[in-house]
Amino acid sequence: MNNERIILNMKEQKIHKILTMLINGKITTSEAARLTGLSERQIYRKKKAFKISGISSIPHKNRNRPTGRGYSSSFKHSIIDLYVSEYSGWNFYHFNDMLADFHDIKVSDSFIYHLLTSNGISSPHPYRQKKKSHPPRDRKEFAGELIQVDASKHKWLFGDDNYYSLHGSIDDATGIVTGCYLDKEETIFGYQMILKQTIQNYGFPECLYSDYRTVFQSTKKELSIEEELQGKHIENTRFTTMLKHNGIDIISTTNPMAKGRIERLWRTFQDRLYHELKKHNISSLEKANDFISNDFLPRYNNRFALPIDDNKNLFVCPIDDFDYNIELATYKEYCIHGHCYLRFNNKTFVILDHDSNAYIDTKQKVKVYTFLDGSIHVLFNNIFYPTKEVKITDKQNFISELTNASKKIKTSIDYSKQGKENSKSSPWRKGLPSMPSKECCTYSYFHGC
Repeated sequence: MNNERIILNMKEQKIHKILTMLINGKITTSEAARLTGLSERQIYRKKKAFKISGISSIPHKNRNRPTGRGYSSSFKHSIIDLYVSEYSGWNFYHFNDMLADFHDIKVSDSFIYHLLTSNGISSPHPYRQKKKSHPPRDRKEFAGELIQVDASKHKWLFGDDNYYSLHGSIDDATGIVTGCYLDKEETIFGYQMILKQTIQNYGFPECLYSDYRTVFQSTKKELSIEEELQGKHIENTRFTTMLKHNGIDIISTTNPMAKGRIERLWRTFQDRLYHELKKHNISSLEKANDFISNDFLPRYNNRFALPIDDNKNLFVCPIDDFDYNIELATYKEYCIHGHCYLRFNNKTFVILDHDSNAYIDTKQKVKVYTFLDGSIHVLFNNIFYPTKEVKITDKQNFISELTNASKKIKTSIDYSKQGKENSKSSPWRKGLPSMPSKECCTYSYFHGC
């Protein structure tokens, strides 16, 4: 006797009831065919099988049998073993992306989900539909029209308890992550680097969308009426000044939901990027930035971002000889001391000219630039002068030595040759003309006689 447990669905339970009534003579064969939607011939076959095998004849014979179109059990076990051994704790969709990219296994996301959950592996990030608190803002129509920028503070490196700041930028129209840079803190340099990546890979954007950090906006948000009458204005930050120099606008907001695209990106990166950095055993900022730029971002944009339509592209390509080191540099005005050195960020820098001390002949403030390579340069008379940091042990001797050196440089300059030289045929090279004699007629002309 077969003690196998048989479970009937609603349709099969209806057929069982109709066949029972047919055998008991309560309905005819034609009525049974009409109630089940089957032909009379099929009813005869089902009635005969029901008398022989009973209730086990009602379910389909292929139930719980593997189909010829399905994946083999060995193939399924290989996927499960990969997840348990190499990708434990990964998001199921991210795991499926890694299978396609690095293991040449291409299956659907739903197959991975059902395979892993049916084998007792629960998703680390189960989908939960949340109620939307506000309607989403429509995407911009053109690529490069608006770039959202922000930084995320997180423990990005596995085994390192320190928090690092990942600077990022995403195009509002296409969802392309145009740049990412990992640094110890949220700094101007981090935003300079993602701007450089954006320009190199896509071009100059039209506008940036940021929060109200002091990197982007001044701490003084409004002027009083008296200050406005005096003609004063709120000065731009160094980063904003650099953006204006390159023709890029900036909009700032205090509401994080206004730039939700970049905010949601951090949740994705804190899962995907963290696990990939851990898998590749990356523990330094330099290796992490190299991996993000050359490996992670291209795969991420290919998976999630929309392609750029050439007819709806506002990115402007830079010129061939565009110097990122200078054009993306930030500057601030400082006073020059002793015509040859300055104080910058609580450090002392000596201004150089061909490996020797320079002489800056001005009492006005000059622009001190911080290039992308970290070097400090002074702009004077449209010439960039390099600087060298020095450590002061004796302040009095340091100032006297530099002052004496600058005086020697000043005395060595021949100011008589700095003006425009006269030509060889100039009458001033021949000396003054001789005065006419009294007998000459021109004498009376000179003296009014």
